[in-house]
Amino acid sequence: MKKILVFGLCILMVFSLSGCISQVEEGAEVKVKTKPKILVIGSAVDVYNMDPAVGFDQAITATIKSLYDNLYRHVDNPPRVVPWLAERYEVSEDAMEWTFYLREDAKFHDGSPVTAQAVKYSADRLIEIGKGPNSLFKGVIDKDSTIVIDDYTVKFKLLKPFAPFLDVIPWLFIVNPNIVEENKGDDFGQMWLTDHGAGSGAFEIKRIVPGELYEFEAFENYWKGWPEEGRISGFMRKIMRESSERTKALEDGEVHVADWLSAEDQLVLRDVSGMVLVDEPTLNIYDIKLNNKKTYTSDINVRKAISYAFDYEALKNIWVGRAKLLRGPLPPGSEWVNENMEVYETDINKAKEELSKSPWPNGGFELDYVYVTGLEEERQTGLILKDQLAKIDITVNVIPMSWTDAVVLFSDPQTSPDMFPLYSSSAFSDPDNYLWSGYHSSQVGQWTNPGHYENIELDSILEEARGTIDEDKRKQLYNQAQEIVVEDAVNIFGVIPPDFHAWNPNVKGIDYCPIQGSDEEFYWLRIEEN
Repeated sequence: MKKILVFGLCILMVFSLSGCISQVEEGAEVKVKTKPKILVIGSAVDVYNMDPAVGFDQAITATIKSLYDNLYRHVDNPPRVVPWLAERYEVSEDAMEWTFYLREDAKFHDGSPVTAQAVKYSADRLIEIGKGPNSLFKGVIDKDSTIVIDDYTVKFKLLKPFAPFLDVIPWLFIVNPNIVEENKGDDFGQMWLTDHGAGSGAFEIKRIVPGELYEFEAFENYWKGWPEEGRISGFMRKIMRESSERTKALEDGEVHVADWLSAEDQLVLRDVSGMVLVDEPTLNIYDIKLNNKKTYTSDINVRKAISYAFDYEALKNIWVGRAKLLRGPLPPGSEWVNENMEVYETDINKAKEELSKSPWPNGGFELDYVYVTGLEEERQTGLILKDQLAKIDITVNVIPMSWTDAVVLFSDPQTSPDMFPLYSSSAFSDPDNYLWSGYHSSQVGQWTNPGHYENIELDSILEEARGTIDEDKRKQLYNQAQEIVVEDAVNIFGVIPPDFHAWNPNVKGIDYCPIQGSDEEFYWLRIEEN
């Protein structure tokens, strides 16, 4: 068993690299027990951008993690971070300086070494582009924060103390500076990296047919080696919009795993077809985003009326007993949940009372509910809204749309939907992840905040909490933040749903981690035929 000593905040932390990380002795020859096979995924969503400084959703992140490496990586459940490109780190007592010591054997796909210079280049590029995972670093580091000490030592000087920095550092994926510079164009390589690679990861891009399939092949000379038990030769995402189509493909053996399956389809696949489900707790939040800047839903009384009119038990039942209701913006079971808040419960009389305080006291208007085509639970959520809001004379138009098209709408509050269901907030488990990405004004128009919610008081609280190391003080601040978000009825607070995959039992090496994209960790997977 290897151990890495990490010094910081006057605490000596010891990370054990047993379990999945110690399955590979780097540099050792791997004897594959079974011939590698291509893993095929029946997927509901496109991988529309593979630039690690831009792409930032579930399917994209799982793909990026296969193409690029990071200093530390999330594994296991509950999630923890383990060394990957870095061997260890040190942090100053004031939590302002974080020094990472890189391994010296990591190579990009072109054979060049992964150095501290590449880490700095990647960090500076992330900050300059200012999209996707940059939201996790915004206000924490800037273009002058990353300092190269030597070829294999890099230091981050934070702009202010940031308690969850180690949880966030896995979202800095390291790109090959030479490759990016060769294809830099006038957008820092963004267009080129949409469908090309510049990484050091276990896989590389093989073939892309936008909207149809995305194929990747294993990089034979991956610097980390491969698990002794075997591996896959590559993986392919086949886009199948309807849950029924993905279900049939899994039953027929056309795919090895299907994502975003309806709860009913999942249970049938498990109980009838013998497929494997993950029943461990997730970190996903499923709620309905309300447009806080557009006509009717810009009015807090309308938002409260909608929140009281909604049928929460009906929502929970969509997942046939496998989901838990939220008490605000944080997942149930989290030690950070403010248990003293009053939450919205179904009450049509209260809904009518709140609506009477609005400029439209008797309703009589229409709202658009847009959901992702093929996601059955989102369609059913729309039907619940349609039935319930009809009781207060609000008409709901239930509109399917591809995820790619929906994201384009989010940037402008006038085009962003009145109501939109969203799975979000599993980038890391700290409350900063949920509250910053979903509610800080810097995230307005991003996919995590399509409702364009802004609140100066809340911004101040979240900014203070980010820089507070004392957990008791952070708890107080996050309690205040939750109260504000609930009082403002920003969203309809829904459920924490179960994992949405079903796996063929021949797929081995599944080590579930609920962090976004880590539930499909292709590096460890293999296919063993019966």
